[in-house]
Amino acid sequence: MDVEETLRRLADGAGLPRQALQWALDHWDESAPRLLARFAAFAASGRAFDVGGSEAFYTAHLCGEREERGVYAPLCRLIACDRNIDDWLGDAVTETLPGILISVFGGDSDLLKRAIESPVGYEFARASALAALGYLVRSRRLVGDDGMSGYLSRLRLDMQPRRRSIVWLAWAETAANLGYANLRGDVERLIAIGFIPGEFDLDSFDRQVALAHNDAAGLAGFESDFVSPLKNAIAALERMSGVSDRAGEREAISKIVAPANLFLFTRAGRPSPAA
Repeated sequence: MDVEETLRRLADGAGLPRQALQWALDHWDESAPRLLARFAAFAASGRAFDVGGSEAFYTAHLCGEREERGVYAPLCRLIACDRNIDDWLGDAVTETLPGILISVFGGDSDLLKRAIESPVGYEFARASALAALGYLVRSRRLVGDDGMSGYLSRLRLDMQPRRRSIVWLAWAETAANLGYANLRGDVERLIAIGFIPGEFDLDSFDRQVALAHNDAAGLAGFESDFVSPLKNAIAALERMSGVSDRAGEREAISKIVAPANLFLFTRAGRPSPAA
């Protein structure tokens, strides 16, 4: 196995390429420069660069496990600008994207905020970016609570779309998971005008706020919503595909790189099959 063979297997898309993924992780100093350069070109070219979606998909997950900051800026650019990001990121848009963003965060929260606020971005990806920002604010103290609460208040007034959307569910959940009881009235108004989809209500908000307040680290709300750093890429991919062995693998992998638009966030922020 070498870098060229690894790239070929990651691009193949015929099944979960465990051997290639493990080789890339075990030889990160050798594989990372090529993976990062190709991912950056993929993002900068508007996906016109000769990198398949399967390779980009796996690269993002590998970088998450390795906490590779070099992927952070191009990934934020894709969230902001690629309205069809689900074509290549698939169900990872909601399943693993928050954890990847947390793990690869490069220190510039403005890049993440631009992705969140982009009116042309895919709304599920923007929602995942907002969940990741909330976790980073609490875990790394990026800004104080007054600053983050103020940012969320500005989003409530300015963020697009001004209609029912998954980004508003992410807004409400992030406010709750940060323990911002002062934003309860804003959540009530968003529910009243029909902006928040699903079953999230004020009782849901209050429960998540309580989780945040009763946890010394302040992360219990996020963790209950499965928002946390990506630690094991291969295990995450196996969970997402619904397999942990080779039986039925080809069909399962084809599902995780398929478009995610048949999925909706549940109240807790996890995707579930649409009715």
